[in-house]
Amino acid sequence: MINWDKELEKIFEDPLIADVTAPRKRTTSSDRLIAGFQEILSFYEANGRLPEDNPTESSLYHNWLGVLKYEKKIERCRPFDDLGILPQPASTVEEPQAEYLRELTEEEQLEVILKDPLLEDIKNGADLGLFDIPEYMHQRLDARKEAEYVGKRRPCEDFDKYADGFNKIQLGLKSGTHKLIKFSVKLLKVGSYFVEDGMIGYLAAFEDEGVNRHGNRDGRTRVIYENGSESDIRYKTITKNLSVTGYSVMDCADIPAEDFEKSFTITDKDVESGTIYVLRSKSTRPEIAAIKDLYKIGFTITSVDSRIANAKNEPTYLCSDVEVVATWKVYNVKSSTFEALIHKLFASVQLQATVDGHRPKEWFIVPLRIIEEAIQAIISGKAVEYDPQFQQLVYL
Repeated sequence: MINWDKELEKIFEDPLIADVTAPRKRTTSSDRLIAGFQEILSFYEANGRLPEDNPTESSLYHNWLGVLKYEKKIERCRPFDDLGILPQPASTVEEPQAEYLRELTEEEQLEVILKDPLLEDIKNGADLGLFDIPEYMHQRLDARKEAEYVGKRRPCEDFDKYADGFNKIQLGLKSGTHKLIKFSVKLLKVGSYFVEDGMIGYLAAFEDEGVNRHGNRDGRTRVIYENGSESDIRYKTITKNLSVTGYSVMDCADIPAEDFEKSFTITDKDVESGTIYVLRSKSTRPEIAAIKDLYKIGFTITSVDSRIANAKNEPTYLCSDVEVVATWKVYNVKSSTFEALIHKLFASVQLQATVDGHRPKEWFIVPLRIIEEAIQAIISGKAVEYDPQFQQLVYL
């Protein structure tokens, strides 16, 4: 009897087939997409942030924008996103669909027939042909078509008219002349900008149909998006979607100057609490020195200099000397309250590191301009959240 296992072993051990290998799998566009996305994940894991538009990170930055631009690419990469950097699918509201009623009983069917407006037309002597459709049926058909129509995105043929506006908003969000605030229906007007699922939109037109039975306005819109597409989605649907995942864009020029003055004017009733400080590490350890926008945010009731005098020996300062970047004298603020607010605000970008068996809690990977804005918001009592994807504070 032949022992096939041994026979196969002899065949595979033959020198004639030693150089035989499996054919090389052809690289597909999908493979390149996943490989590029994994490079972005590696960068994020090493630096605690996404790549930025600068000479050293330009390639990764544009690869990241390419992924975010198309929903299909996002879904293709999602199974590999073990760090959670992709935007999460939103529970958005679809346009209303046609309703299908339950089957009527015989009594209900008879009642419907007797109440049919067509019988009224006959009673009133309406002259209808065999294939003529009564006016009331035209109205019902039109209403059903409108209910079944769903706003779709399509290329915006005159996008060049809106491109400068989007560029202004993008630059404003980076420079601080524009802010993100929690979506408010009151701010959704023709000419306003908003952010939905990470994309800036512009309400170019609104065919107001008045107030519905629930007291809400509705009608078709024309919405332009920063990626060059547009949609005629209904106004009510926009508001529902934005209430889940959206922000309104606010021009800071619209904020009265007296509001700022009122927030930061010291009076005799104010009691000095201490000093808020922002520090930058001078560590030469590669894993620390390579992290951009790494800052320690702290609070002290003594002088900052005395507080950091022994920094190179303390794990809370990463066992290295530090540089004082900014300080603020604050009034009427408890240190515990401030620290709790800062930790909660920047929890998603807190440094995850262990130094001499300790895990420092006051180091965050966030741009300095955001820290300054956040501290001013806390001092003035404004409620904010931080969106790490946009690197923006969101005013509630």
